[in-house]
Amino acid sequence: MSDKKTRVIICIAVGVLIVVLGATFSVINLMNKEKENIQDRQDEVKEKYHAFKVEADKFADARKKYQTKVVESLYVESVEEEYKKWIEELKAYQQVVDKILAQTKPVGDLCIEKKYPDQTVMANCKAYMINHETVMNYFVKDVEEFNQFMEKYHKDYKGDKEKYPLYDIEEKYHYIDINDDGNYIGKDK
Repeated sequence: MSDKKTRVIICIAVGVLIVVLGATFSVINLMNKEKENIQDRQDEVKEKYHAFKVEADKFADARKKYQTKVVESLYVESVEEEYKKWIEELKAYQQVVDKILAQTKPVGDLCIEKKYPDQTVMANCKAYMINHETVMNYFVKDVEEFNQFMEKYHKDYKGDKEKYPLYDIEEKYHYIDINDDGNYIGKDK
């Protein structure tokens, strides 16, 4: 009987050992998969941030061109002669912003409210948030200022609202504070 008891104890001990080893391997496997997932997301951030940055770098040039060709010539006396050129420049400016926005969603999904162990990835995410805010807020501000000029033209100089309407932008263009820090980059500058 004692030989049987010993066998049962050994079988139970081996069974417990197998369960513990199985659980340990499962935990290690899950940790390795999570590590791989984090690395995959970090690689994706780097890749998608690069595509975003290529487009975002074009923003400064587009805004400078807009400032030079439109803002510097915003005079009441110029409306009739320059209005069509202004609208074309605003459309070109908006196209640059649209290309940037097309690149923002994938990066935003990977970055907003996320933490990564790789500091380069975290720097990319921070730069993304700053650039996204800057692009959107400056564009919205520029359009608002153009429209304020046109409203003043319509009101004070009885300009033709039908012939020279405000520049209309979709609701997707609005001031944003992507990182909820209370600072709307570009809005108040």
